Amino acid sequence: MDRLTAMQVFRAVVEEGSFAGGARQLGLSNGMVSKQISRLEAELGVRLLMRTTRSLQLTAEGEHYLAGACRVLNDLQALEDSLGERQGEVRGRLKMSAPMDFSIQCLMPALAHFRQTYPYVELDLRLEDRHVDLMAEDYDLVIRAGALSDSSLIARRLAGTQVGVYASPGYLAENGTPEVPEDLAHHRCLNYTQQREGPVWSFMVDGRPRKIRLSPTFSCDSGRGLVEAAAQGIGITCKPDFLVANDVANGRLVPLLVDYWCAPVDIHLVYAERDMQPARLRALIEVLCEHFARIGHTMMPDVLATSSTAVRDTTAVNDAGQNDLSPLEAVKPGLRP
Repeated sequence: MDRLTAMQVFRAVVEEGSFAGGARQLGLSNGMVSKQISRLEAELGVRLLMRTTRSLQLTAEGEHYLAGACRVLNDLQALEDSLGERQGEVRGRLKMSAPMDFSIQCLMPALAHFRQTYPYVELDLRLEDRHVDLMAEDYDLVIRAGALSDSSLIARRLAGTQVGVYASPGYLAENGTPEVPEDLAHHRCLNYTQQREGPVWSFMVDGRPRKIRLSPTFSCDSGRGLVEAAAQGIGITCKPDFLVANDVANGRLVPLLVDYWCAPVDIHLVYAERDMQPARLRALIEVLCEHFARIGHTMMPDVLATSSTAVRDTTAVNDAGQNDLSPLEAVKPGLRP
């Protein structure tokens, strides 16, 4: 039995979460993948995967074997890549995870430039709004937003984004404008189901962080979907500036509670420290950092700066005829290097 091929099949099945997914990744038949796993387990004398009708789960032995198999396959790939690098070529496969909305809105131009510069690198990008275990799931690079937990991984700050609260002029005209974070208890708030903390929004009150737990009336697993829901008047959303900038610019959304917004959220590149970091990974990190350093100060401010007139023209007015909304000039511009 070709043990390296079996390791590749095993890793692909775990990555994709199914035999069919592993088969698609490798271009094999489902039967061939199933046979490879069965033979591998028979030769090792242990069960690597627990199979049910709906899912696959790693056994303790499977987790141990996966970690070792990934090391072997990565070392082999690094060895082969080094031969290409000796001839001036950067090639190989990179597996990367990034938040969906950030990737669609901000990341793709950088990846397009990377592909043009390094056409022999195969990039496997997973758009997912979950916490990814870089080592256990064999990722080369992960983009994470927010605070990072202590680990042996390397983190490089890529950009920063301002998270804020927004609603449509129509919603505010009908329901009034919240003046302090506690007022949100009396409003229809939109819940992002991929948020690990649940329906909790963070603010700064009297110089101290305060978390407001909400009772949402509308939930969605898409950030862009929640922005559109807010623009349609369904409720109030809490989203990063790069995701709402165009809607603010054209007057579909206005910022709320600006004086209570928290500091910008950092976005990091996270990757493992290696004695021999492959050239393809170094190249991707360099392209991403250079791209966001170049556009960080100009990506959002142009859009936001031109939208202040639209916001003033569409803001709700209270019974006394006074403007309830904070001016958009208080909105901090988006991605920062």
